[in-house]
Amino acid sequence: MNTTLRLLLPCLLALGSALPAHAADTPAQVTARALHRRLGDAVVLVRATVAVTVTPGDQPAQTRDRTFEQLGTVVSTDGRVLLSATSIDPAAVMDGRTVNTPAGPMKLAATSQVKEAFIVLADGTEIPAKVVLKDKDLNLALIAPVEAATTAFVPVDVAASDTVEPVDEVVVLGRMDKSLDRASKVEIDAVAAVTTKPRPFISIHVNATGCPVFSVAGKFVGLTSGKIDAAADGDGEGVSMEPVVIPAATVQKFLAQAAAKPAAK
Repeated sequence: MNTTLRLLLPCLLALGSALPAHAADTPAQVTARALHRRLGDAVVLVRATVAVTVTPGDQPAQTRDRTFEQLGTVVSTDGRVLLSATSIDPAAVMDGRTVNTPAGPMKLAATSQVKEAFIVLADGTEIPAKVVLKDKDLNLALIAPVEAATTAFVPVDVAASDTVEPVDEVVVLGRMDKSLDRASKVEIDAVAAVTTKPRPFISIHVNATGCPVFSVAGKFVGLTSGKIDAAADGDGEGVSMEPVVIPAATVQKFLAQAAAKPAAK
């Protein structure tokens, strides 16, 4: 052995033993990796073309078609997708608002009508869909394939649920948009708050809607959505919507209601 190397070897060994070992995955990381592999395809894109009609005060109504692409979560093997209601009903954030105009304050009346909708899978497959149920107060909506699909959907089991408390870690599945190849993504976040009034909500830092949230145990905690600020006023384009997670118990009640209701035409 080279004399210099022989002299340096004890120092190198001592240095190596002093370095910290590679940290093992935390429980949240283990769960996140497992959920991402197993349920990544449960998060889909929903593209909807919506006719939005706005009537400012006593002025003539104005209708315009708008196309949106938002996230949703598959919740059944037949392809039912849960998403934020405002994803397909943008009028909900405008209806009843008073806006300032050159002619003075005007109260808006706004409605949305879904003209067509598609469930867009990870591989780009587009499946025509229809609205099953929409709840403006909860800001939840459920859509389903128009025809029985032959696609093998990957659903989230919302019945296997869990509750969380502030500071608890949670795992959020999501998906990038078309510009980034609709790649599946996963994030680890922490609960900032849990509210009971005006209704139960969970606050985290992820602000995307339509994403499933899980506990470290891998169980369904809720769906990301937004709480519309009913007190917001002023410019109709600047309506306040606070990012929240709708808890699993609320989601389960909504889906039970939808199960008893025929899909809208």
